[in-house]
Amino acid sequence: AGTRERLVATNLSCKRVTIMALYNNAGFMVIGGATVVALEATRSGIALPAGASVTLDVQDLYPIYIDAETSNDGVSYIYHY
Repeated sequence: AGTRERLVATNLSCKRVTIMALYNNAGFMVIGGATVVALEATRSGIALPAGASVTLDVQDLYPIYIDAETSNDGVSYIYHY
């Protein structure tokens, strides 16, 4: 929580990605770019409650960052190319 991380470690070309907050998450997962912030007071990005998902049309997964409102929360994702 409080430290943004890249969704993937290296460039990964694709056309579309669906990112889902895990069902057992305690807080929001926030999806965005390099400035994503999960902290409620300064939140920046797309906030996903547990079990919610977002589909994005992107060319590469590497620029996508995630930040957790609660430690040990996470996401799953599937991409199409």
